[in-house]
Amino acid sequence: TLAQIGKRLEADGVCKKADFLKMAQSYDFDYYPLVKAIPSGAKRAYKLEGYLYPDTYELYKNMKPQDVIGKFLRNAGQQIPGKYSYSGMTTDQLITLASIIEREADNAANMKTVSSVLHNRLKAGQRLEADATRDYCTQYLLAPNGPFADVYKYYYNTYRCAALPAGPICNPGSAALSAAANPSSTGYYYFITAKGKYYYQKTLAEHEAKLKELGMT
Repeated sequence: TLAQIGKRLEADGVCKKADFLKMAQSYDFDYYPLVKAIPSGAKRAYKLEGYLYPDTYELYKNMKPQDVIGKFLRNAGQQIPGKYSYSGMTTDQLITLASIIEREADNAANMKTVSSVLHNRLKAGQRLEADATRDYCTQYLLAPNGPFADVYKYYYNTYRCAALPAGPICNPGSAALSAAANPSSTGYYYFITAKGKYYYQKTLAEHEAKLKELGMT
């Protein structure tokens, strides 16, 4: 997440986390086409969440935070546009979906299957109900852990909001972006993770039965 990146930068003496987060929110990075296309709106928390592409970067002590962010954004502009797309979705929506996949799945294969679950639910008009979005709210957005008001849980927690959250919940890598753009073809609408294993179900009855079988209800 943006906050985790800020914490790592501060720990390594690159720049202060608070300065990094402030600059990410306030500096005008719209000269990057990818950033300029990000939808504006009061419901979005961290504007650049999702756009700091995970990769290996060469950074220096005591850098200006806007220069650090610029390195991330230039790379994102090379790695994302034109490479990942899904019919009917904007790039921002695809990145948002990929960010959920990044936090919900542990490898490329599961990412594609989890992606199919999320796509199926979106097409059916069902809430995504992804635990990772609820965790993002409590760990990074809402007080006391984050700087945003309680109302943001209605924008980011997919147990509460109708479809995709108002923005990404982390900065997804290539595997998650690829999975969002190229989901497996399945009839799954539910999944469970337990003891490092993934279980997929087509119906609520199957889902509830598997939860009971796994001792999770």
